[in-house]
Amino acid sequence: MEIDETIAATIVANIKGVLRHEINLFDTHGTVIASTDAARIGQYHEAAAIAAASRCSVVVDDDHPYRGARNGINSPVLIDGSVAAVIGVTGERKSVESFGDVIVKMTEILLHENIEQTARYNRRILETNLINQLIGVHQDTELIRYLSAALEWDMHARHCVAIGRLVHENGDVVLLQQRHLQRIDDAIYTADADECCLMLGPSHNVEDTLRALAERFADDGAHIVFGVGEPTDDLPRLPHCYRHARLALDWQRFSGGERIVHADRLDYGLLLPSMQPDRMAQFVERVFCGLDEATIERHRGTFEAYTRFNGSIIHAARSLFIHKNTMQNHLNAIAKDTGYNPRILHDYAVLDMAFRVHDYLRFAGVAPRDADGRGMEEQ
Repeated sequence: MEIDETIAATIVANIKGVLRHEINLFDTHGTVIASTDAARIGQYHEAAAIAAASRCSVVVDDDHPYRGARNGINSPVLIDGSVAAVIGVTGERKSVESFGDVIVKMTEILLHENIEQTARYNRRILETNLINQLIGVHQDTELIRYLSAALEWDMHARHCVAIGRLVHENGDVVLLQQRHLQRIDDAIYTADADECCLMLGPSHNVEDTLRALAERFADDGAHIVFGVGEPTDDLPRLPHCYRHARLALDWQRFSGGERIVHADRLDYGLLLPSMQPDRMAQFVERVFCGLDEATIERHRGTFEAYTRFNGSIIHAARSLFIHKNTMQNHLNAIAKDTGYNPRILHDYAVLDMAFRVHDYLRFAGVAPRDADGRGMEEQ
């Protein structure tokens, strides 16, 4: 196996930190690939080559010299039954011979960690490539088949796409901890600093899995929300399911509430994002007639209280700490300013939609129309 130069340098540095002797790491041909004596890197070491070939430790002293070698002991390091490298410690035979087993064990541990880290990294690359293929507009079936086989991922099973996003509260910057995602069986994922995309297999109860995942993130002080697409066993439908999961996630970020939003349970969340922004702005302008934001917000407080108490003026007034007659005056003001009376069912529905569309445009970064009705700009 080839050992990365950085990993090799880390190994010799870690061992020297324990043993306080010069340490050398060799490849299976006897070449120094890392050393605490930088001048020796790249040199040939006959004793190391013999240790690799014989799979036995080779001691170097004045009575047993070898080309390119200094006094010390050189021991082969086996990984899965094969010689992966040779580790050597420089010094007089009496003082270093007892270190043979120690340095081999330390090197094996460090190499295993490197192998596992590399395997995890390679798997992450494969999973990212597979998910990008699955959710992309132009799927490459052969590549999907190859990546699925490499990952032992069942491309014919029923899968569900879920997109998670960290919510940064109080301006705190929290990075997405991928270790939580790695603990999910029967799933593949891709992730960046604050968002992840999971492909959950048929063994999962999606709701339970995502709630448990959210709780693990919460233990780290991070708040994560999810948008979930419809499950499918039809690969060509996965891009569609991904778009719906993205739609559900965006709607959660707009509306708040449940931290897990399923696309197949959306109502307004299906309608508003599909509308043309210029038409939405035109509708808001039509209902609110150029009212300024302060007036709209004042009317919103009245309207929301009226809605929350199912049209009960008495209870709505109490919630706002005002007299019922004042509440009636506020409702009348809405009717006067907009031409829509919230106490008339048809007008109530128009106002309800207008407030929702107004908020969604603001969330989407679309500037409101001017009071004189001139166009809109995207911020």
